Amino acid sequence: MKVENLTDETINDVIQKYKNTVYGLAFTNTGNKHDAEDIFQEVFLLYFTKGVHFDNETARKMWLVRTTVNKCRQSKFSTWNMRVDKLENLDDIQTVEFESSEESSVYTAVMELPENYRLPVYLYYFIGMSVKEIAAVLHVRSNTVNVRMTRARNILKEKLKEDYFNEK
Repeated sequence: MKVENLTDETINDVIQKYKNTVYGLAFTNTGNKHDAEDIFQEVFLLYFTKGVHFDNETARKMWLVRTTVNKCRQSKFSTWNMRVDKLENLDDIQTVEFESSEESSVYTAVMELPENYRLPVYLYYFIGMSVKEIAAVLHVRSNTVNVRMTRARNILKEKLKEDYFNEK
């Protein structure tokens, strides 16, 4: 990493390229669009105030994903979130638009997974990261990621069985 001279054009390019990745990951982690928006802003603010330059796009993407996961953890364990009762707001999940009802039901089922299963599934299927990359971001071993993914798939298979397998 090197310090980079950032221009408005560079800033806009990076935000446009990674906005869905950062916001989607933050929303998947928090389940709340307001917290996701705050984390989105914090991640890009940190990126641009540090003014770091990466040798390749993979390194940039990994830094943004890792920083987003860390910011989500910080938010989850912040004094505010530990002391405030948050009501479940299902309207937030319904604001995500999908092309079909099947996609919507799959996303809802993924959102209902426990966090330690939801994150690897989201990173693997929605962001396209490898098991090794996920392990590095979550600071766990690759075998742990594989076990969590297997358990998540089994839970999803049971949840979605009624929707897909009873109709046929």
